Amino acid sequence: ESVDEGTGPGSGGEKYDAIVDNPFLRVLDQPLSTFSIDVDTASYSKVRQYLTGYNKMPRPDAVRIEELLNYFHYEYAGPSTDQSEPFATHVAVSDCPWNRDHRLVRLALKGREMEAAARPFSNLVLLIDSSGSMKQTNKLPLLKRGMQMLLRQLNQKDRVAIVAYAGSAGMVLDSTPADQTKKIVRALGSLKAQGSTNGGQGLQLAYQIARDNFIEGGTNRVLLCTDGDFNVGMTGTDQMVNEVERQS
Repeated sequence: ESVDEGTGPGSGGEKYDAIVDNPFLRVLDQPLSTFSIDVDTASYSKVRQYLTGYNKMPRPDAVRIEELLNYFHYEYAGPSTDQSEPFATHVAVSDCPWNRDHRLVRLALKGREMEAAARPFSNLVLLIDSSGSMKQTNKLPLLKRGMQMLLRQLNQKDRVAIVAYAGSAGMVLDSTPADQTKKIVRALGSLKAQGSTNGGQGLQLAYQIARDNFIEGGTNRVLLCTDGDFNVGMTGTDQMVNEVERQS
């Protein structure tokens, strides 16, 4: 049997990609630089959880400086209406407090904010892990509250479907106009955490529903809401990533 195709739980706990410090490069030798625009904020919440919830230092590979910076809102000005660029840049240079021979450079980007009325319509499929490990108050119950907050930002032109998976996957709510909040909230409220985790089956069903309700030119997304590893059926990370790429 392949190590990527287990039928039981693998090693538990949180997993992070190792953080590797890049070597220092002289500008004279490497005058060009590129960077990705990372908008993730999860690391700040994880660091805060370690400090305030566990009363201990976070794992080093859980600390991603850019995600801590991204967590906060800054009052940078965006591009003006007469600019065609999608974002504005703000650059500042200062002395380095711990080494006067060096300089610190801050590059800040502020994207153009889209008016709510101009937002493309959304076809969202919530793929929710309802396995037994999701019982904790900061898992499935917190997820339900977060989904209710999301509903307040949607309207009748948007659609929401809910697929839950534990030992097997099943439709909880077929694609529904997002202004039918009572119906959607009632479906969320029916979710109970129990059973093992068959995420692969849920993923396939969720993508099928997304295809059935595809909005041309809209935002068509499967949102996977889970606390960790899949331990039934398609369990390996590589398998799941390959399936997502194939379905997308």
